[in-house]
Amino acid sequence: MCVLIMNNISLTETIKKQIPNVFLSADLPKFGEKKSGKVRDLYFHDDKIIIITTDRISAFDAILNQGIPYKGQALNQTSEFWFERTKKFMKNHIIAVPDPNVMIAQKCRPIELEVIIRGYLTGSAWRRYKYLKEQGLPLVISGVEFPPDLRKDEKLPEPVFTPTTKAKEGHDVEITPKEIVEQGIVSQEVLDRIINVAFKLYEEGNAVVSKQGGILVDTKFEFGYTPDNELVLIDEVLTADSSRYWLKEFYKERFEQGVDQKGLDKEYVRNWLREQGFTGDGTIPDLPEDVIVNAALNVINAYELITGQKFKPAEVYASNERLSANLEKYFK
Repeated sequence: MCVLIMNNISLTETIKKQIPNVFLSADLPKFGEKKSGKVRDLYFHDDKIIIITTDRISAFDAILNQGIPYKGQALNQTSEFWFERTKKFMKNHIIAVPDPNVMIAQKCRPIELEVIIRGYLTGSAWRRYKYLKEQGLPLVISGVEFPPDLRKDEKLPEPVFTPTTKAKEGHDVEITPKEIVEQGIVSQEVLDRIINVAFKLYEEGNAVVSKQGGILVDTKFEFGYTPDNELVLIDEVLTADSSRYWLKEFYKERFEQGVDQKGLDKEYVRNWLREQGFTGDGTIPDLPEDVIVNAALNVINAYELITGQKFKPAEVYASNERLSANLEKYFK
């Protein structure tokens, strides 16, 4: 079993100390053209991409005002763990990890698709299901017909593929497998391969965390093409940012009681934002210290739950100076 650290006073104080130092944006112009996503900053360096995982956190497709200490390091090292473990299913774009917050990857052409696998009815899928049921509409999400009378957080008869578009702005929207092919996003042959690999990745992830006392509830994958048109796994894999994790020991009791599950993902932050009346539109509320600390503990706990290894905060906190020095060593 993974030893969770939720009550580690020393780590909590370390997190609080680093709140003013959170790494929100990379500024490394000598390494190429920069492009920023919700959490990652990318630099295009010759035939490679430098992927920098910052401490930014997004929710409801909005980047929040505050960062989460050690989030970038924990996510990057979680992805490193999974990219190594899952390459038996499909090649990925990672070349090297020269810094706790950095990956060097092969340049790829991303497929504009969020490949989502769900094993439980929760989150946005539950809210959509509940709305469809209240309106007397067919219980169909992204082309998947769900059984009637399911409850929040209920385990599905089998995992399902519920893709969405990958919006450059605004919210991602549901899309069916048929629409994916009709819109020319990928061919049926490529889509079949993506779906097959995605289910294998989900099964592998769930098997690993189950041994550590966790449940992989749902997750998102992204795929792309190399310059040679080889299909590969890209972005991040099975992190607390792209996946929802629950603690197995609490699942049954909390499901029967109809209360929120104990999770190690950013749903905790989403729930706090909903309580403030924010679901993606309007002014983004500032996160208070206790929410920031708990969010940091969640992402670190997720790293430990997944890898079975104790998280070791970097001796020198992430900064442009540290990243630049490590990248210069790699590229010299």
